[in-house]
Amino acid sequence: MGLRNLHTFDAEYASAYNILKALYAFKKRMHKNTKSNLAFNYVAQFACREGAWLAAAKDLGSTSVMGIDSKAACESPLCIDPSEFKDMDLAKIKVNLPSKSDLLICVEYAHELNTTRGEDLITDICNSTDQVLFSSGVPYQGNHPEFNYQWQSHWAALFYKEGFVPNLRFREHYWSDKAIDPVYRQNCVFYTRAAKLPKKIPDFRKLDVIHPAIFEAVQIRQQALAMQLTNATIRKMLKKKED
Repeated sequence: MGLRNLHTFDAEYASAYNILKALYAFKKRMHKNTKSNLAFNYVAQFACREGAWLAAAKDLGSTSVMGIDSKAACESPLCIDPSEFKDMDLAKIKVNLPSKSDLLICVEYAHELNTTRGEDLITDICNSTDQVLFSSGVPYQGNHPEFNYQWQSHWAALFYKEGFVPNLRFREHYWSDKAIDPVYRQNCVFYTRAAKLPKKIPDFRKLDVIHPAIFEAVQIRQQALAMQLTNATIRKMLKKKED
């Protein structure tokens, strides 16, 4: 199976590239006065699908990547070398990387798991890295009542139990970037392992937000539906008068 050609515009790749570019620059600014190597050299992704996020990481300078997912989840050719892809069903198998990654990505997947496996996935993630880029679907995001949609505060509490805290400042660095899918702008959170957790649990509800672009899209759909219903009602009323 050949690699997907990313020279043409790819929406998933564009979102990945621009969020990761913001994250790499954000981390560099955070540690500009330190001499240690703080680059995301080794990047892994749980539920990588075709690997667009890992391809973006490589294009931004990461030297090693590893994607884990079921081959059945891949609807298009891979964006990464087949040797960088591990065929595993994360819904059924617990995963710990042999060596910790510098950054672990898991985006828009956890909500597809049941509650127990979703919680175990967070543990798997935290055992495999000290830095995480995570997102998951929020309530009413999709038409799948069987999915475990949760607000980001739910996942933040699980990460906190594992010793991780969210960086509340990172979101502002990509919030307005129209090259990024609004779902990622809304849901992505950067977590890091804390040297020492605060004595008082933070109020993670600050993470529970709806992006204006998503809100506007919903309102447009609702207005269009209301207009259709109104037009249908008017037609029925006119038909009754004619009868």
